[in-house]
Amino acid sequence: MLELPAQAVAPLEGPTEVAARGGDRSAWNELISRHNRRVLLSLIAHGVLPAQAREMAQEAWLRLITQADAKKLDRLELPGLAIRQALFLARSEQRKPTSAATEPLDEAAQQPSGEDVEARYFSREQLLKAHTRVQDLSPSARAVFDRLYGEPHLSHAEIAARVGLSVQRVRQIICEVRKVLRTELEEAP
Repeated sequence: MLELPAQAVAPLEGPTEVAARGGDRSAWNELISRHNRRVLLSLIAHGVLPAQAREMAQEAWLRLITQADAKKLDRLELPGLAIRQALFLARSEQRKPTSAATEPLDEAAQQPSGEDVEARYFSREQLLKAHTRVQDLSPSARAVFDRLYGEPHLSHAEIAARVGLSVQRVRQIICEVRKVLRTELEEAP
């Protein structure tokens, strides 16, 4: 079951966040390019398949933009807010019933194409490889990974204090873990 990260004291907004809340689409594009990878990795770390993670991340960003346009956001706490929104979508998706009433009636539509089956197989295979690689990490690297993606509101300094490492070592571990996951997820089938 997915767990939503705990609330934390938000960092101060930068000029890009303020511009995005004001409706500046180029500011939103910059924020999305800056934080989307972390949103995706958080979803994947919580067991969401990569293809679904991309869709959920996109939907999360769309919802944040809509909320900002409606002046419902007092401030943008990124990437934490985007991660929480994406994890909320993932939890909502898990709760949806899979009954015969929601399935298409057309028999041809019920049969997945060879490409769909193959894509799902390779997505699951990539997810399993990434999960295995995370489990193979050293205990300190796993602790950093769990804090980074399980509690996205924590700063690198807070993570370092909780796991008993220096901030520089935490940053180094984060880079190493991201490189390992990127290799696993970007590897062509």
